[in-house]
Amino acid sequence: MRNWVVGILAGVAGMAVGAALVVVERYVHAVPLPAPTAQQASLPPVPEEPPQAAPEPAPPAAPDLPTVDVAPHVVHTVPDEDTPAPKATIFDRNGREITSRNNNTPPPSYVPSPSPMPPNAATAPSSRGPLILPQFAAKPAPPSAGNFSGAANASGGIALVVGGRPVALFGVRPPDARDRCGLGPGDARSCADVARDALAQRLQRNSNVNCRIPPGQRGNPAAICTDNSGTDLGSFLVNEGLALADTGSSYEYFGAEGVARSFRRGLWRNR
Repeated sequence: MRNWVVGILAGVAGMAVGAALVVVERYVHAVPLPAPTAQQASLPPVPEEPPQAAPEPAPPAAPDLPTVDVAPHVVHTVPDEDTPAPKATIFDRNGREITSRNNNTPPPSYVPSPSPMPPNAATAPSSRGPLILPQFAAKPAPPSAGNFSGAANASGGIALVVGGRPVALFGVRPPDARDRCGLGPGDARSCADVARDALAQRLQRNSNVNCRIPPGQRGNPAAICTDNSGTDLGSFLVNEGLALADTGSSYEYFGAEGVARSFRRGLWRNR
């Protein structure tokens, strides 16, 4: 009797559970899902994660460095005592033996040089009397071969005689023989004659000149000469149109030639 009652109760409970499940399923299907909003619709799709790359294999281990055997350095030991110098015999120009390295005795012909007098030697008392030193005359300095001076005379259009020494002016050359540098109508003198007369007239007031020979010349070197007023005689001739700038030796007077050409001086009046 008791088992029969328990079975009935179990059946009733099973039917109640089944009915509840049916009601819940119908209710879920009957409720509609909410529509997505505009903001949710505009969101981009979530990208899928890229597949993970396989890990790179580890680099191979570096080989060990080779072993090189280095020869040991040679060490030269220095003796504690000085090695005696070898003997050396010295002969004079006549073939006679003078001395040796191990002989400290000076030869009979040795004359000691006078030592300089100490600062207080003149005032220090001496039992041997005053010390008399030999007097040596000072040699005058030799004159420089590149500089000289003296009274000058005009010997040509671009040449002088300074203290009896013929000198050509450096950096200038005479005009062409056909050029004329006359000072007015009827004056048909050549440029060389006019240049010589202009130099002679200038040297009458300043006869002493100082000359300097530029280096690097061959043969008879020319010189740059200035009078007592400091005027360069070569520049004076080129500036007056009585000579041309010698660009083969110097460009120092090239500007003066351009000035004479612009003002039509000397030879440029007829060119």
